[in-house]
Amino acid sequence: MENKIRNRFWILLTAIFLAQIYLVSSLTINSVSSNPNEVQPGEKFSLDLKIENNLDDDIENVIVSLDLEKTLYFAPYQSSNEVMIDEIGSGDDEKASFDLIVSSDAVSGTYNIPVQITYYNLTTPEKFLVSVIINAKPKIDVSSEGEVLIKGAKGKISVKIVNSGLGDSKFLSVSLNQISGVQITSSNKVYIGNVDSNDFDTADFNILVNADAPSSINLPVQLTYTDSRNNEITENKIISIKIYTAKEATDLGLIGRNNTFAIIISIAGVLVLFLIYRRIRKRRIKRNGQ
Repeated sequence: MENKIRNRFWILLTAIFLAQIYLVSSLTINSVSSNPNEVQPGEKFSLDLKIENNLDDDIENVIVSLDLEKTLYFAPYQSSNEVMIDEIGSGDDEKASFDLIVSSDAVSGTYNIPVQITYYNLTTPEKFLVSVIINAKPKIDVSSEGEVLIKGAKGKISVKIVNSGLGDSKFLSVSLNQISGVQITSSNKVYIGNVDSNDFDTADFNILVNADAPSSINLPVQLTYTDSRNNEITENKIISIKIYTAKEATDLGLIGRNNTFAIIISIAGVLVLFLIYRRIRKRRIKRNGQ
């Protein structure tokens, strides 16, 4: 009799254990998406979870919650960290959406957010982890600096690179493409290296401007760099450059006037005065000697 009771007890425990295992796998997260896919510090985004019911029966009063207290950089934005789904039919899935914001001091990386799911008659919450990518991206702008460019003369183009984004750029290089009207006499590619957030650098190129060059040139500039997650980025920019004739640049006061002729006249005048002075001096000496 005691053996029968003991056997029934163990059968009951086994049934309870198997039931718990069955319940643990009753709901699963079969899809995770964020919009945007990679979020930046200080940015708002939505996180969508698709919850699938693997049971043969419908499940009611499903509560999906994010354990944001265990995360470094995420918080609810004008919403709750908890979503309730009235019912998930057998074999169906339902979406739980959350509006979140990233801390402004967040560091680039992949972060796990704990998810807890409970529903009616479930004694132990089901726990999962979902991942969100934070990527502080650089934002690179270019402009032209340097000397005035004159048709038919050598010159220099200085390309200023400004990083106004939240992330650093690494291994940055700048390339100029050959175009009609301008010949690049130095290397057409300059390696800069790192340009940190809120910083700038310059790349210099020596050029020769053709005599028949147009007065305005759109110069193609190619930037190649990697972001904080080592994604390689290539960007094509356009710099508009003004080119002048020597007379235009002089009239506008961009360059000084050519004073060579005036200097020659001045030197000649001084020389004539010196010769006249010497002749007069010799006459006086000769007269005094007599």
